[in-house]
Amino acid sequence: MLKDPLVHFLILGAALFATLSWLADDAAPERIVIDAERVAALERSAELLQGRDLTEAERREVVAAAIRDEVYYREALALGLDVNDDEVKRRLVEKIQYLNENLADPEPTEAELRAYFEQQPERFEIPPLATFDQVFFSPRMRGDAVVADAEAALAALKDGASPEDFGDSTPLESRFVLADPDRIRVLLRDAITDAVFGAETGTWLGPYESDFGLHLIRIVERSAARQPSFEEVAGDVREAYIVETLERANEAAYAEIRSRYDIAVEWQDGAAAEPWP
Repeated sequence: MLKDPLVHFLILGAALFATLSWLADDAAPERIVIDAERVAALERSAELLQGRDLTEAERREVVAAAIRDEVYYREALALGLDVNDDEVKRRLVEKIQYLNENLADPEPTEAELRAYFEQQPERFEIPPLATFDQVFFSPRMRGDAVVADAEAALAALKDGASPEDFGDSTPLESRFVLADPDRIRVLLRDAITDAVFGAETGTWLGPYESDFGLHLIRIVERSAARQPSFEEVAGDVREAYIVETLERANEAAYAEIRSRYDIAVEWQDGAAAEPWP
């Protein structure tokens, strides 16, 4: 049992607590004050969960739980339990980033958004779009017959057969509506993307290969890339403006905080730490 790492950890923890208690025997106890605002907030949260007003006993229980949490929290800090804890570090980083973002006021006026749009219109260009049908043939289900089956279906479709009578089940849409090249390329790869935006419309084509299997396609309609008016993309412009504003606020805040520290990196064990630029 004494070889169990958990036992070692508990013994070490007890020793640390005992040492801290001994050192603190002659010191004035640290003061903890749960102020009225905190008590009211605790009550509101508990009442929302209970769906009713708290009794006096429940009110005292809620405050007692908050006091217990605060005592444990301060002891954890005194013992350095927050040091080298990646989860604690991540939460603190998220909080400081959130605080920095809230120092910025990203809500723009329409004039600011129009100016932002006019500075980089290419960023909001509407890409070429296509609507097309596809019928899928699965190599896993059909084996060596998959190519012959797809080609036979292609001939029948060209003669006017219904696409619903052919193909295998797939989570992909049977009709892609106003799809852009990036979306098609991610799902169906380059050959089908090139065909969708380069082949003739209105007729069945293929078979084309993707990572899933073979596809027959029929392009219904296509539109070329174009530059939209501000009104068409005002929502996208606003979102991009806010994201960029918050990123700049974070970078500026980080640069100011970073300037307070002298940072060095020890690239290899035993090597001298080099100043970080």
